[in-house]
Amino acid sequence: MADFADIVFVDGWIFSAPQDAPVRADVAVADGRIMAVGAAEDIAALVGENTDVVPLTGRLLLPGFQDAHIHPVAGGIELLQCDLTGAKDAEDCLRLIADYARAHPHAEWIMGAGWSMEFFAGGTPTRDLLDAVIPGRPVALMNRDHHGMWVNSRALGLAGVTAETPDPIDGRIERTQGGEPSGTLHEGAMDLVGRFAPSATGDLADRGLLRAQEYLHSFGVTSWQDALLGRGLGMEDATMTYLDAVARGELTMRTIAAIWWERGRGLEQLPEIIDRRARIRDADPSGHFRASAVKIMVDGVPENFTAAMSQPYRDAHGDVTENLGLSFIDPEDLKVCVTALDAAGFQVHFQVASP
Repeated sequence: MADFADIVFVDGWIFSAPQDAPVRADVAVADGRIMAVGAAEDIAALVGENTDVVPLTGRLLLPGFQDAHIHPVAGGIELLQCDLTGAKDAEDCLRLIADYARAHPHAEWIMGAGWSMEFFAGGTPTRDLLDAVIPGRPVALMNRDHHGMWVNSRALGLAGVTAETPDPIDGRIERTQGGEPSGTLHEGAMDLVGRFAPSATGDLADRGLLRAQEYLHSFGVTSWQDALLGRGLGMEDATMTYLDAVARGELTMRTIAAIWWERGRGLEQLPEIIDRRARIRDADPSGHFRASAVKIMVDGVPENFTAAMSQPYRDAHGDVTENLGLSFIDPEDLKVCVTALDAAGFQVHFQVASP
């Protein structure tokens, strides 16, 4: 242990979860770890000539918050793109989209996220609305829960999505009564268009990670679990984005990554997942960024009728349909996969909405 602290916080209140209430105490930190908590006279002995003494002046010092489920690189990129999180209704969404398009006349695609399902009838906005404000360029906008994508006719046309296009096994195309794609894609159907959009990699991904990190640090978040490390749900693999940030000394967020379990594959991907964990550990032996978990997405979400159910969904008139939602992995296969992942030393991170 170091003889003196790097930082000492004095003249404040501290709180940690085991305590019923904040207490008066000073805190000493060395090598990025708390080395002592105690009375002012005891902590004073740890103050050396190079110690940074931070006066709290009666303020409260809290442990850093941890976000247990986040997609930081994608979220940061969306803050840099057409951000609809501040929209109040459908009209507001369209205004923000039009404003963004005018401000970015050279953008090949209009990309972004943040619209809410309650803004639109049935929770499914149509391509006609987008066509009216951006007819010439493809548009692809994720909703707030990132289980749906709103696209215009240009995007559907570039992707070749028509009335004849079947729903993918892990998603659904919202359709008109005549069977034409109406403009909303659910779950795996988002990839039908997403694969044609510009990749969110390189400099854009780097800036997205740093933007998300800056934003969450401002709320006191100091660590997160990236709930999808790999390529899936319209997101690119951010492994190198993280490792590049580590190499530059710019990753200040402690990060646990949950490696994406590709739902179209089985146990044959396990050696690749183990290898990815090892490569990350070798690149960052400090463990500041580590991939010790695996993310398995079991089903969709109730709001777009893709969560797996034991009884069928009802339609807008209350009539029983044939839709039981989507199960992305067979229950027996799930047992085998989870057993193997556990034996390999992984924590399994499930995303499941079904009862």
